[in-house]
Amino acid sequence: MGYFDDLPWTTRVRTFLIASSGILLDGYDLSTISFALLLIRGELHLTTLEYSLSTASSLFGMIIGSIIMGWLSDKAGRKTLLGIDLLFFLIFGTLSALSTNFAELFTFRLLLGVGIGADYPISSSLMAEVASSQSRGKYLIGSVAMYWIGTGLAAGLTASLLYLGPYFWRYVFLIGGLLAIPIVLARLTISESPRWMVMAGKLAGNNVPTREEETVGLTSFKGLFSSKVIKITTYVLAAWFLFDVASYGIGLYYPLLLSDFGFKTLYSVAIANVFIAVAAIGGYLLALPLIDTLGRKGMLLAGFGGMAFILFFGAITRATGYSLLATFMSFAAIEQWAGAITLFYPTEVFPTSVRASGQGLATAVSRVGAVIGVFVFPYVTTIMGLSRSLIMFGIFSLVGLILTAFLAKETKKKALEEISKKIIS
Repeated sequence: MGYFDDLPWTTRVRTFLIASSGILLDGYDLSTISFALLLIRGELHLTTLEYSLSTASSLFGMIIGSIIMGWLSDKAGRKTLLGIDLLFFLIFGTLSALSTNFAELFTFRLLLGVGIGADYPISSSLMAEVASSQSRGKYLIGSVAMYWIGTGLAAGLTASLLYLGPYFWRYVFLIGGLLAIPIVLARLTISESPRWMVMAGKLAGNNVPTREEETVGLTSFKGLFSSKVIKITTYVLAAWFLFDVASYGIGLYYPLLLSDFGFKTLYSVAIANVFIAVAAIGGYLLALPLIDTLGRKGMLLAGFGGMAFILFFGAITRATGYSLLATFMSFAAIEQWAGAITLFYPTEVFPTSVRASGQGLATAVSRVGAVIGVFVFPYVTTIMGLSRSLIMFGIFSLVGLILTAFLAKETKKKALEEISKKIIS
């Protein structure tokens, strides 16, 4: 049993709902652009390069926000920054709806991405530090699942607002900005992470860990690259990078691919995206009872292996129409096993003093992978065809499987201080 495992369950649930609501907005905002661009590219007369840059704009912003705000969160605290990051959602999500040209759209979406990137290390670190060692996996899986609830909400609103005509995307963007208001207000009431308070010297007493236990000798960002932790740092960066190359490279083009390969109306594409989101949520529901039994490493192996198999199978069968939708639904369901764990794994393996910094760095590297996937996919598909591009992304998943087999460490049902001590010893 770890320190702070006896926190009231109401505190954990409340922290879960408030922290993970930011990830819900992440899913909403990152998903709206992929469908909206089907119409925006004509309205704003986007070139192929501008189309790709618009798709990746939020990802560029996430690279910036995750590193800077993750580092600041370790210095200033989780609570201090938890509401600030969502102000980016509110301001720049709203301004995105008012874009009249490519420059405005790209700039506003990039700054929105800064807020999204900031939320990853802050909210996930807070959730890991409040959850008990016995159920931490379920809380973290549940937090990441909120991303796809946001994606499903975006797809549902898109389908329901299509009747507004070619400018419907402005309303979808605007709603995303307004959704941040109640969440910002709720985050003002949340309590600071007790582990961060110990690390900062603001909490001490009986049955409370020492500052040394929370830092394990790592007190700066450069400590992530010390000889004691370089192996696990390399793994968390590589695994999330490889996952995002495939996941975002394909995922952000679901609407375009469905439109090009069998679904001819915007409404049918929107409904197909709802089905994909539902399949992804189903993948999380399957993961919940397994995360603290099968464990992190077992689910990572299953996730990366399943991704590779589905992509290779889709390529060999040359899926189109409903079979392509079935391929994407299967991929979305199984990829969550790897995606959820690569997202929260850094919060378990790094100590409190560099937890958000490590998570922020991993997020930034993963977004580099996502940007590569987003830019490479349309060109590879044009030159090589969809089947060969699926094979290419399948290879990235296969490499993730191999690295996991050799480098991943099991963290299920272990206290955070126990994990840090074992990895760094």
